[in-house]
Amino acid sequence: MKLFAIAPALLILTAAPGDPLPEERDVPARVDTALARRLGAELAAVEVEKIAPSTDLPGFVACGRVSEDEQGQGRRTERFFAVVPGNFAILDRDGGSLVDVYWKRYGC
Repeated sequence: MKLFAIAPALLILTAAPGDPLPEERDVPARVDTALARRLGAELAAVEVEKIAPSTDLPGFVACGRVSEDEQGQGRRTERFFAVVPGNFAILDRDGGSLVDVYWKRYGC
């Protein structure tokens, strides 16, 4: 139950108060930037499944799947949840079912 109290606090801390609110058409490019920075690698594919206005923060949230090529091991795909502006992304690898919490909350 503590996860539900901590997870919104993490997102609030990531919002960049100085960033102007983006247009919805700009969100996919900002999500790509957030994922590339988060993963520290070139992305093989990003599939944004949903973009929606945030109910908690100014701006948008996005969810979907991202794939990255791992040398000699093929492609690794995982789910993500991103906040724009703020360019912050949570991935399945972050554990604690954080992605599940936000996917459920925003109907991804």
